[in-house]
Amino acid sequence: MKKILSSFIILMLLISCCLTVNAASYNFNFSGPTEATNGQTVTLTITATGLTGKVTLSSTNASLSLSSVWVEKNSVNVTAKITGFPAKITATPSELTDNEYNIVNLSSKTITINEKKPSTGGSGSSGGSSNSGSSGGSSSGSSSGGSSSSGSGTSGGSSNSGGSSSSSKPNTKPSGGTSATQSPDKNYVPNESDLENENVHSSNNYLQSITLSAGNLSPEFYRETFEYTVENLDENITELEISAVAEDERASISGLGLISLNDGENRLPISVTAENGNVREYILIVNKNQKIQESDLRLQTLEISKINKNGEFTKLDIPFEKEKFEYSVDVEEDIIDLDVNPTVEKEGIIVEITGDKNLKPRENIVSISLVSQEDENIQTTYVIKVNRQAAMQTSAEVVKMDETWKIVVLIIELLILVGEVILYIYLRKKRKIK
Repeated sequence: MKKILSSFIILMLLISCCLTVNAASYNFNFSGPTEATNGQTVTLTITATGLTGKVTLSSTNASLSLSSVWVEKNSVNVTAKITGFPAKITATPSELTDNEYNIVNLSSKTITINEKKPSTGGSGSSGGSSNSGSSGGSSSGSSSGGSSSSGSGTSGGSSNSGGSSSSSKPNTKPSGGTSATQSPDKNYVPNESDLENENVHSSNNYLQSITLSAGNLSPEFYRETFEYTVENLDENITELEISAVAEDERASISGLGLISLNDGENRLPISVTAENGNVREYILIVNKNQKIQESDLRLQTLEISKINKNGEFTKLDIPFEKEKFEYSVDVEEDIIDLDVNPTVEKEGIIVEITGDKNLKPRENIVSISLVSQEDENIQTTYVIKVNRQAAMQTSAEVVKMDETWKIVVLIIELLILVGEVILYIYLRKKRKIK
């Protein structure tokens, strides 16, 4: 019984060791700094021990060097430029496999990077000299790690302990870093170093927000995205009121107010000038709806490639002009299809292509029709006449055909000769009988 029990215990220990080995056979980790300054580029490390597969990356308040990486039982570094705080970078495993090629389901890992605070200065002493005096009151104070004063009293009481005395003039410089109102766009907190020096002008020329009287911005507003399209705008609107707020109240903004809209594309610039004179420009693109006319139905570009029987593409040189509607080209006998790629000048145009497949010998007609989405009766057609060469006979085939014809002619001549001989013999026999 003891032997059986001992064998069972040893077996359980072996199973436990095997499970421990398997559990420790792979590991996924994501590491990096927890503090940084605004604009700093930091290095992050993805470690995949015993794992192979793809890891996708996403971020908030950071610009990543890669959106995804491939790991193969190794460590991979990526960089991120910090644009605000707190910055969060997330690494998400996507179908990672272990050493046995089994898919391993692992949770994503996130690194949060907070703003690094500057040093607060030198250290002072505590418990140095003290002075006290009052006129109908008392005061007391202490200082540690610098100079400060505090006191209370009804008249003229003052004291200082453990440092140098401070003047009654308030300190206008922020301590322990720059303080600013948090921007609503992606939780960005400005960290302008020039705010720490009253004699240096601010260089912050970013916008904090843009507001429209109608429509909405695409993409969603972000301080470092400088071009937007205004969508969902009513076609009857002729004016658009634009307002914006700068991150730095000392910056000036131009291009705001009530703007008149023209038919077609409107590019509306918003300029932000920092206190130091640096200018940054944001662009709003407004496409005002207008009815498409026949003159609007024009191709912007036209590229055509010919395709031979082996599926090989070769670009066809056509001197395209948008106001020229008929073209003529020659192609080789082995060309069976065309690849036609037109682009139009405006939106709301339907493009229809016919006759570009299964080319027959000699003449083919390829049509490119542009039709208005609003009115199918408004259309323009470009026509391309494609002359596909007929199959050419080789010299050997021609020689063979000539020889065949010669044989045929010779046989015909022999038949005629034989017929004449037979006729001659027949006539002679007939005369003898008479």
